[in-house]
Amino acid sequence: MEQNVTALDRLKNSVQELMNRYQQLQVINTELSQTVTDLNHQLSAKQEEVEAINEKYKVLKMAKSLEGASSENKEVKLKINEMVREIDKCIALLNK
Repeated sequence: MEQNVTALDRLKNSVQELMNRYQQLQVINTELSQTVTDLNHQLSAKQEEVEAINEKYKVLKMAKSLEGASSENKEVKLKINEMVREIDKCIALLNK
């Protein structure tokens, strides 16, 4: 009978230890879930920042190309005229 009582006590202790461990793991899991959520928010913010920087880069690149075009204004006009002539030829071919 005494062996049954000690075996039962050991089983109760093991179950209690498992319950304690389970509760600890639940706390850790909650903390990790919160960390993942925070990191996802940070990632989204950084992605928006990158998109804004890329947009600024495109604008700057376009401004630089226009700046260079003003010094070579005559060449740019010639290229535009050439492109317009090619477009006109294409339209004429389509109309036939």
